[in-house]
Amino acid sequence: MLDGIGSPVVRRDAAAKTSGAALYAADFPHAGTAYAALVTSPVARGRITRIDTDAAEAVTGVQLVLTHRSLNESLGEETFIMKGGHMQSSFLPLTSDEVHYAGQITGLVIADTQEAAEEGARALSIDYASEPASAAIDDPGLSEQPMDPKAIDIGDAEAAFAAAAVTVDATYLTPAQHHNPIELYSTSAVWRDGKLLVNVPSQWVVGTQAGLAKIFEMPMADVHVESPYIGGGFGGKATILPHTVLIAMAARRLGRAVKLLVSREAMFTVGSFRAATRSRVRLAADADGTLTAVMHDQVSQSAVIDAIAFPATEITARMYASPNIRMRESMIATDVNTPGFQRAPAEAPGFFGFESAVDELAVALKMDPMELRIRNEPTQDPVKGLPWSSRSLVQCYRRGAELFGWDRRVPAAGAMREPDGTLVGWGCATATYPVAVSPASARIRLSADGICEISAAAHDLGTGAYTVLGQIAADVLGVANEQVRVHLGDSSLPSGPFAGGSITTGSVGSAVHMAAIAVRDRLLAAAGDGDATGFTLVDGRVMAPDGSARTITDVLANHAAGVIEETAEWKPTGMDDAMLRYGLAGGVAMSGPITPTHASFSFGAQFAEVRIDPLLRTIKVSRMVGVFACGKIINPRTARSNLAGGMVWGAGFALLEETRVDRPRARFANTDLAGYHVAVNADIGEVVVETIDEHDPHVNAIGAKAVGEIGIVGMPAAIANAVFHATGVRVRKTPILVEDLL
Repeated sequence: MLDGIGSPVVRRDAAAKTSGAALYAADFPHAGTAYAALVTSPVARGRITRIDTDAAEAVTGVQLVLTHRSLNESLGEETFIMKGGHMQSSFLPLTSDEVHYAGQITGLVIADTQEAAEEGARALSIDYASEPASAAIDDPGLSEQPMDPKAIDIGDAEAAFAAAAVTVDATYLTPAQHHNPIELYSTSAVWRDGKLLVNVPSQWVVGTQAGLAKIFEMPMADVHVESPYIGGGFGGKATILPHTVLIAMAARRLGRAVKLLVSREAMFTVGSFRAATRSRVRLAADADGTLTAVMHDQVSQSAVIDAIAFPATEITARMYASPNIRMRESMIATDVNTPGFQRAPAEAPGFFGFESAVDELAVALKMDPMELRIRNEPTQDPVKGLPWSSRSLVQCYRRGAELFGWDRRVPAAGAMREPDGTLVGWGCATATYPVAVSPASARIRLSADGICEISAAAHDLGTGAYTVLGQIAADVLGVANEQVRVHLGDSSLPSGPFAGGSITTGSVGSAVHMAAIAVRDRLLAAAGDGDATGFTLVDGRVMAPDGSARTITDVLANHAAGVIEETAEWKPTGMDDAMLRYGLAGGVAMSGPITPTHASFSFGAQFAEVRIDPLLRTIKVSRMVGVFACGKIINPRTARSNLAGGMVWGAGFALLEETRVDRPRARFANTDLAGYHVAVNADIGEVVVETIDEHDPHVNAIGAKAVGEIGIVGMPAAIANAVFHATGVRVRKTPILVEDLL
């Protein structure tokens, strides 16, 4: 099928986005809209001691000033996503006089115009009693909280480490980071006849619907969430942010639509962020490079108001074969807004330290770092002893080395130079991402005019879901791409899971595939007057047993209804119906990566070349190569875009991104794009991406594995390893800066 699975179909939403026709959350118009502005706390911990709203209320056009003293509204019980709810945090601002972090919302001003709302916010006077606070995990006086259930012990790693011929013992640091999508956070809310309509950039419209219904104690069917397009999310838009609840409350109180557009600065604290981490990695090997012990202790930043961490050691434990494995996780609570999901939340920081340590071991062994990894390739999951659903990592390394020219690498640090003295370094690292799936449903409607409509409450963050879901249906039904219509991002559509964990294609795609098969079967039955025996569908034409062919339009023109419509509910293998219903009702219901029968992960090999000025020590990423095994690739064009984008972000992670902390005030300091640096075109050289053709019948109905996040995972370590190879200086923290090499 020309436009089916495996075809590099151009993005279905490309024209809408480039022409400005695509409506993002803040673009939806509502008659009589009032506008909101936030007031946030300048102190990181303490209490509000005085509020004076007179000046704010006197501003022309101001309609409402909300603080904890004027909220006075009873809300239903809803909680933090990590406790089974849908909220970004268990703390809702304006519900008490407590201040838990700098940048916490302490006031909300609503006015007839945006200008009046902002003027009113500036006029709102709030005094605070400040208390000592800490916003960095290495601040003095903070203690680690062990996460004992996450511990992994296989063999006796400590004894094996003590007896080993060659060892590495090093600590690696990654800072707090923020999402900074192009699209700012926003919320528009309007109540009509007791029902709530919300426009919000959301990676989980059904979860947002369920959570708001619980908060406002109303049926889910009376809450409608629209988010057809998302201008980047990266995990930051996967939960209900507190301001969305507050805007819905204000809209109900005023009896008119209310819109809030969050400023770039406020986005650093009204949502979540990637927590800072500290990893101690200890590796031991025989002289031939065989690993005898693998140990990884990770400490993650958490919040006083919410205990949350993303355990990387569950993943790093599964990378290499060793008879002795010891993994530990712990948290340090700080006075910050609740950390949360950010592209590869566990893997990206965890693999920086772990894969840097593998490179250090290769140096100590005087061994090629790629060959060290291949020598220790496990034949089964090292933790559970389960077979892999598929694992093509060695093939990724062999192909990546060929594309990169790895055989020309000179092993000694500092030995590769350009004629002008520029230092050249080459590094590699492994990437992986767990394959998980969730229950999903989808509806397909095939009409007599040949139009195929696909509807699902799924999401396209810019990753290509509109395109690949259409391809999956087209592949089954044999219709051309221009005949396919895809509807997403609306809670009134058949229920779908959140867009996170790289699960959309495998989960929603499986539901689309299931619905398409049901439509196809009915179409063939219609062609045979109720008996589909011997009928087939080939390139959009129904073939009869006698060899004659009819178009879909012809078959449906003679069908009683003129259309065929089917809704399918798909669930992962082994999931019971109760969990299916829970997931479709807006709960988190996931299966994988570890199932009773298999361990399922995507894998990749990543290579980086850096060029470093011998005097100034400025670093340029001149080449990146990534080869990935991610099951069946539905669309090579969108897959490459996801993987290349992740690699570019990995370069930014390695060299640029850091949310700096003003330690005396316990607050984030560089809260704009002038101070928070992300990779741009000038920072990136050549990016080469390939995927390995991989068959995996175990993961889901279409054999697709995780693509969206794996691209970032190995690149920070690959770049750090390349920097060492160029300079002989081992930098064990990100971002790697000029001053680290002087």
